[in-house]
Amino acid sequence: MEEQNTVQSSENIEQQSSTNVQQQMPNIDNTAIVEYLEIVRSEYETELNKKQSFENRAGLIMALLGAICIFLFEKVKLQDIISLMTTPLTFIELAKIISGLTVYVCFAFTMVMIVLTIIVKQHNNFEVRNIDETLLGEQRLLALCKIIFTYRDIIVQHRELNEKRAKAFRKSLYGICATLISVIIYISLL
Repeated sequence: MEEQNTVQSSENIEQQSSTNVQQQMPNIDNTAIVEYLEIVRSEYETELNKKQSFENRAGLIMALLGAICIFLFEKVKLQDIISLMTTPLTFIELAKIISGLTVYVCFAFTMVMIVLTIIVKQHNNFEVRNIDETLLGEQRLLALCKIIFTYRDIIVQHRELNEKRAKAFRKSLYGICATLISVIIYISLL
């Protein structure tokens, strides 16, 4: 009899603590949790779209560099620049040497920055393999909070990678501009 009372009292304690937890949890309708979930979903999609946009633009710049490369190697020959270094220098020849070398340096710099823009880096994603019966049995408010915090961490990581891509892409644009200016200067000094 004493054992039965002990079991019943422990069941009563569990029910009371469960009731206390439910009373402490705010009603989901009285919170902004659903709105925050929508915000993090939207931000997640935005960061994925930014990544795709950088990759697309970098592809266009690579195509432009390919076209420049054909023109570059035809008009600005490295052997011509080297041969200018062996003759007595005038100001015009020095400017031509500097602009010719700058063409190649800026071209190489631009290629490196484009590669850094499109290089594949691991993007964190919501790990669906972790979804199991335990997670599915959680209280809705707690589960939504966990999802929101997980997405928040993923978005932060995506933003950091996208900011690095943006910097590399911006530098590649500066590099391509410097390459074009150097080509123009080199050709005008012919």
